[in-house]
Amino acid sequence: MLVVTDLDRTLWGLDCVAPTAHLEALAELEAAGHTVIAATGRRLRNIARLFELNGLQLPTVALDGSIGMDFATKERFHRISFDPAALWELLDTLDTHGIRPCLYIDDHAEPGGDVVLPKDPTSDPTHLEFQEEDINHAFSPADVESDVLELVLTGLPSDLAHLAAKEVHSRSLGVARVDEPDPLFGGSRLTVSPPGVSKVSGVEAFCKWQGHEFNFAAIGDGINDLELLEAASISIAIANSHAAQATTPHHLIPPPERSGWATVPHLLS
Repeated sequence: MLVVTDLDRTLWGLDCVAPTAHLEALAELEAAGHTVIAATGRRLRNIARLFELNGLQLPTVALDGSIGMDFATKERFHRISFDPAALWELLDTLDTHGIRPCLYIDDHAEPGGDVVLPKDPTSDPTHLEFQEEDINHAFSPADVESDVLELVLTGLPSDLAHLAAKEVHSRSLGVARVDEPDPLFGGSRLTVSPPGVSKVSGVEAFCKWQGHEFNFAAIGDGINDLELLEAASISIAIANSHAAQATTPHHLIPPPERSGWATVPHLLS
């Protein structure tokens, strides 16, 4: 069976280190013939560092479904970027609300970085500092307009984040999600993906690439996991998480701090 797991606050906690019991559960699933893939909002460069830290090489749906890569072979199996004209309309729409987000791009594995900033970005300063090593200061948004995979901004007031998300949806400019409170930077986190993009669309692309039946178990905790959990034949949510409250999962498991993911092999047996 295909097993799709979120990473943050699911496979690992805020320290980004998967408990040994979770790594053992991953190995147990793979030994039993299951295929495990990650589905996350993180960027490929960032995932690569965290996978190295945890000794992992999983196929991964990244940026909430905009791009997919098998970290074992470095093969890409999926990519959806914004249409340039729609991107500029989207950026103008957000700018009317004083929102100038970070642009997460496909850097084609070239040196430089996979984050591009507009002039005077309005994301939380701590968020910008966190991304500094991956910011490509040589590029402006105009230089990468065909390679933008997601827009991200943190530290927003909740009412402004929801207002902007509502306008993005009303204009059909993308898929906007508001995650609050942001566990790392506080305030509300606004992400905007290209129209039609979700973790589910990334999993569908993986299944087509592998000739795998579109039938999977999913484990997650956040707002970007809702569609994934609803599409799964077996849904597993982290107890007391946003996903647990917004959906009706088949199973609830404890958070990473209590090694909840270690129970997944038992739930699938």
